[in-house]
Amino acid sequence: MLVLVSAWLILPDPARAADDYELEPVLAATTLVQPALLSGPGFEVDPHVEIRGYMARFTMDTAVGRIEAESMEMLAIRVSEIPAMQALDRQGHVDSFAHAASERAMDKGEQFSRLIRHPLQTLKEIPAGVARYFGKRLRKVGKQAQSLSDHVARELGTRGESWPRSDGPMTSARDIDRQESRRSGNGHDSWLDDLGAEGEREVKRRIDYRKARRDLAENLGIDPYTSNPQLSERLDELAWSGSAGRMTTDLALASMDGSAGLLLARSDQLNDLVWKLDEDQLRTVNLQRLERFARDEFLMRQFMRRGAFTPSLKASMLDALERLQPAAGGDALLELAMTARSELEARYIVNALRLLATRLGNNAHGGELLIVGAGLGYLGNSGDVVLPLPVDYLAWTHEVATFLDNEEFRSARKSVLIQGNASPRSLRELTSRGWNVVVDSSALVAAE
Repeated sequence: MLVLVSAWLILPDPARAADDYELEPVLAATTLVQPALLSGPGFEVDPHVEIRGYMARFTMDTAVGRIEAESMEMLAIRVSEIPAMQALDRQGHVDSFAHAASERAMDKGEQFSRLIRHPLQTLKEIPAGVARYFGKRLRKVGKQAQSLSDHVARELGTRGESWPRSDGPMTSARDIDRQESRRSGNGHDSWLDDLGAEGEREVKRRIDYRKARRDLAENLGIDPYTSNPQLSERLDELAWSGSAGRMTTDLALASMDGSAGLLLARSDQLNDLVWKLDEDQLRTVNLQRLERFARDEFLMRQFMRRGAFTPSLKASMLDALERLQPAAGGDALLELAMTARSELEARYIVNALRLLATRLGNNAHGGELLIVGAGLGYLGNSGDVVLPLPVDYLAWTHEVATFLDNEEFRSARKSVLIQGNASPRSLRELTSRGWNVVVDSSALVAAE
């Protein structure tokens, strides 16, 4: 539901002092998401939800244990993954040899089996929610922020490799192969050089594993780069065991119970390329797409090979950019994206772009992406400043008030797009500062 709030409709409350700010609340889950996301076959969500860093933190009890979801979007994703987990578990019981086979494969290639997923920092290592995007100016990481000597050193250090030192899947595998090659005395660094027949079979096994894993994910309608550890582990086991080839109609979406509709709602947000291409191929395609919007080659390659964005999220970001079609600001966007330290923060950037593209439509084409403080804004062709806020709940905190005092927001024409919920105090303060406010109180990916 969209709510338009004009400055003359809501006046600031004179009873409140200017320095009187809100604390982020604990809310009933029913006020944030629809009932289909709160209970169903195999899961139940705690009815009390704490807001941290403007995002709702949900706790789910499932058959595989307690799972935490850091936003309404992540809750929908985790709920949509439950039928997939159940289907994989059923298949595992049918193929009783899968565990033993996968364990043997892990004994030989344990260093490879878990590299398909991009490692993400734990919740204890990162700030809660997306509060950082309301903070001070970000530290640039591209050419603009580096000394010439540092930049040249980096370029020389990676010359000759299309994708140097990727921190993603298979990097450690290549390092291990290089070490083994050196120990054997052949002196070659390439992970494919001088491999014997057994080594070639091992390489093929790894390639088959990655494809089997993607095929399983596609058949289930889930992200092959999911950060759900229980689901990823099960995908790993079945992909390594060779069971994936037999899992066809058994795992069709139509056969799933419970939240199958949620799976379908999620699948339309995934680019089909994440299932069809291996990660190196997907990275190359994404880079070609990115070159339409950015100019800094070094920064583009840095973004493509490291950071909190999974291959799926990078593809989703480019999908949103192609819908938005900004004429400038691509490098600034990459500077911001490179600062993301968690999947939640990466998703915030993707959802901000989606929000702009959805709400502005064709009117957004040709505008400029702006970095305001540590957040993302958009300058339209007519000079309007638009601030997308894909938050779950906006409370009027000191950091929000300070963020809105940025010089870039002194424009006479400015709008804020809030994807989620906002406190009455926040709406009063925004409108009193001259913002036109659009609030979408429906959950970002809630089931219909």
